[in-house]
Amino acid sequence: MSVKIKDIKTKVIKEDEGYSIACSALGVYSTGKNLQDAKKNYLKALELHLSVLREKATEPFNLH
Repeated sequence: MSVKIKDIKTKVIKEDEGYSIACSALGVYSTGKNLQDAKKNYLKALELHLSVLREKATEPFNLH
C-alpha cells in the first residue's frame, strides 16, 4: 500500500502567540509567529522527517 503526501491531513491551529501546524499521521509538528513562518517551519520539519525515513528505508535489513 502506498500513501501519497496529498492524502495526509494537517491541522493549522491559531495559538495566542502565533500558529501551530500538526500532522499526527506522520508525527510532524511546527510553530511560527505567523502562518507563513509556521508553514516554512513545517516544510523544513517534514523534509527532515522524510529524509530520515528514506535513509532508514535504504539501510540493509539485519535480523541479528
